[in-house]
Amino acid sequence: MNRCMLIVNPTAGRERAKYHKDALKAQLETMFDDVELRQTGKAGDATAWAKEAALTGYHSVFCMGGDGTLNETINGLAQANAPIQFGFIPLGTVNDLARALRIPLHPEAAIAMLKHCKTTHVDIARANDRYFVNTVAAGIMPEAVGHVSIEQKTRLGPLAYFLTGFKALQNHQTSLFKIETDEGQMIYRSPLIVAMLTNSVGSFRNIAPQARVDDGKIWLAVFKDFTYLDLIKLVPEFLAGTPLSCEYMTLSTFTRAKISLADDQILSTNMDGDEGPAFPLELEILPSFLTVYVPAD
Repeated sequence: MNRCMLIVNPTAGRERAKYHKDALKAQLETMFDDVELRQTGKAGDATAWAKEAALTGYHSVFCMGGDGTLNETINGLAQANAPIQFGFIPLGTVNDLARALRIPLHPEAAIAMLKHCKTTHVDIARANDRYFVNTVAAGIMPEAVGHVSIEQKTRLGPLAYFLTGFKALQNHQTSLFKIETDEGQMIYRSPLIVAMLTNSVGSFRNIAPQARVDDGKIWLAVFKDFTYLDLIKLVPEFLAGTPLSCEYMTLSTFTRAKISLADDQILSTNMDGDEGPAFPLELEILPSFLTVYVPAD
């Protein structure tokens, strides 16, 4: 019997999930013999339930929620490390993985997509003892966007993160990063570093437009220290979708790396939109780890 577990965050998307969960469950019931709906009530529920589904023989697990619910669910699947198929309905502010996979951002369309879908393989990566599917970032910009209010996100969407982050970059606060890979060691002074797995970062595709969800690489952008004139020049180019050049950042790829702070500064990280692990960061790619439902066309 093909069983499916559906994990729903009822507060996601300004509580839109409660209006769409029944339609999603009805669609999944046309695809599976049995669909079990579970609604999260606290942090960690999605991780525990996804791990349970993978270890107890479910065919698939779906989640409906924002980037945090998505990250929790994938952490559960990674901890189980057992074969299972995965699908999700995006209700977050940014939804980078959905953008990279061309999954519709409107829940009605994402649910309808499942009538004619296929599966594809998607990389994830490990950062210390946690896992991510989009980004791990550190520097003044991630710390600033962590304080974006729900009201700002509701009114401006992904642009709220962009405006807050670029305003923060004017402060010229930098950190000294030591990056060790199989190819050697590099030290950079930078206001912002971003390790990413897809070509969508904060809904923009300027930073690593060549990144693919299954290329087996972690892409690392190390930004230069911006002057005010740099920002005036960069913002319209960024909003126009122009790929960023080496004038603004250094872009490299690796499969495994250690990133540490070369000075005594304390710096937080952001992982898939939420607070991430502490430095030093041990990063490693897990190629084609997920089997994900995506549009057939």
